[in-house]
Amino acid sequence: MAAAPKQRKTQRTVTFEVKTARPLNVGQQVFVAGGVNVLGNWRPDGLPLTRMGENLWSGYAILPVGETVEYKITLGDWASEALDEAGVTPGNFSLKPGGDVVARHTVTTWLSDRA
Repeated sequence: MAAAPKQRKTQRTVTFEVKTARPLNVGQQVFVAGGVNVLGNWRPDGLPLTRMGENLWSGYAILPVGETVEYKITLGDWASEALDEAGVTPGNFSLKPGGDVVARHTVTTWLSDRA
């Protein structure tokens, strides 16, 4: 009897972990917005993350193995997008094609903090 052909994995689990420099106010939530359906097709509240601790947020998405996926981190709208360490709006984060991965980010400040 011939061995069954190996099936290629077409999907992967991407776990997003976002650490905030300071605790968020009650009612605030961290989101991942990106260029695929599960990340909201660039809606700023695309994928809601779950509070895992005072300053830690986590969530996961099932994404295609063979595609590059770009994304950003927000508090639910573009006026509260995560900024980089220099206080500048960063370019899109990018997940290269591949297997399961944990995408870890630390957010020190938000665009809405500058108002």
